[in-house]
Amino acid sequence: MTASPTPTPTSPPGPASPALTCRDLITYPETLTLATALDRLPPHPLAHTQQTAFLHRLADRLRLPRLAPADHDLLWQRLYAR
Repeated sequence: MTASPTPTPTSPPGPASPALTCRDLITYPETLTLATALDRLPPHPLAHTQQTAFLHRLADRLRLPRLAPADHDLLWQRLYAR
């Protein structure tokens, strides 16, 4: 059994979802979007067309016109190395 988080003036006492509990900790929502997308990548390498589709979907979620990481970018390395 886990202890309930300490209530704040804006939260009711008792169990709360992690999303609500951590809401104030998330300063950069785009970081959460990127982490979620990377976590959902399959354990095998993506084909080039799948990498392109992933980057297009991620750009849409981040509300960017496009996302084209350089070869030395950690995002590109993560896509390529899987």
